[in-house]
Amino acid sequence: MSALLSIVIPAYNEQERIRPTLEEYVEHFRSWYEGDFEIVVVLNGCRDDTRGVVEEVAASAPEVRLAEFAAPLGKGGALREGLALAEGSLILFVDADNMVRAPEAAKLVDALEEHDIAIGDRFHGEDEEEGKSRSRRFVSKASRLWVRRFLGLPYSDTQCGAKALRAEAWRTIAPHIRENGWAFDLDLLGHAERLGCSIVDVPVRWQHIAEGSKVQAWRDAPATFLATFRIRSRMRK
Repeated sequence: MSALLSIVIPAYNEQERIRPTLEEYVEHFRSWYEGDFEIVVVLNGCRDDTRGVVEEVAASAPEVRLAEFAAPLGKGGALREGLALAEGSLILFVDADNMVRAPEAAKLVDALEEHDIAIGDRFHGEDEEEGKSRSRRFVSKASRLWVRRFLGLPYSDTQCGAKALRAEAWRTIAPHIRENGWAFDLDLLGHAERLGCSIVDVPVRWQHIAEGSKVQAWRDAPATFLATFRIRSRMRK
């Protein structure tokens, strides 16, 4: 289908959480883009019945389509594949867990009227700390400080799972992206900054739901930390 808006959702073993996300996003965006939007779900090496759940929703929501990869691609890898498949002139990507609800994500799409990229900013919302462990809050704050100083990215929340961008901006940035893990967002923003894209922080309400979360702060932080060196090296070339 030809679309004005493409919503890309990477999914790894999300059978318990993705149905309400899809149903809410379909209902909300139909009211604004009926017949002119799509939701691309990227099944990222799922071992559960995420596919079955997505197909059930798609049976009554033709806007939903899926792409399946047998081997896990990493979150960044799944996003790269989904962004490559997106047909819209505007693109929104969000996590499958619905921690950023559809009305909040819509604010990012609205911001594309004046900017190339819009970043969800959880740290100006009311619920950013609710439900997060002390260790996760510590790693989050330390990571933001490191990214700001080492990569020179002045944004409040580079790792929010909700971002929107114009398709033409993505086509400019895509050839420079190499990271397939959690550092994908840093790779995206670092090269967008270097290439002169207009980027804006957009405050969004967000509530952390620990159950089913794929983020493990102490496990994932070292790999993301090492990735910042690779990203800075490529940014300087």
